[in-house]
Amino acid sequence: MAATATFLRVDDLPPRQISALRRKARRMGLTAQGYVRQLIEDDLALDRKAQTTPMSELAAPFRKAMKGLGDAEIDRIVDRTRRPVQRSGHKP
Repeated sequence: MAATATFLRVDDLPPRQISALRRKARRMGLTAQGYVRQLIEDDLALDRKAQTTPMSELAAPFRKAMKGLGDAEIDRIVDRTRRPVQRSGHKP
C-alpha cells in the first residue's frame, strides 16, 4: 500500500497539554509529531489485536491472576483500581 501524506490538526488543545506532550515526546527521544504518530500506530495495533484475538485468549492473564479468588475479593480489587482513575477525572 502506497503511503499518502495526511495532515492532522488538533485545535483547542490547552497549552499545558501541548507542553506535556512535548516533554513526554522528548523523554522518549521523539518529536511531538513522532510521539503522536506512535500513539496512533499503537492504538490501531491494539484495536486490530482486540478485534482478531479470541476473548478467551485476551482474558487468560486475568483468569490466571485471579485464580482461586472469590467474587467479593475480585470486586475489592476492581474497586481499589478504579478509585484513582475516577479521582483523576480520566474517562476511558
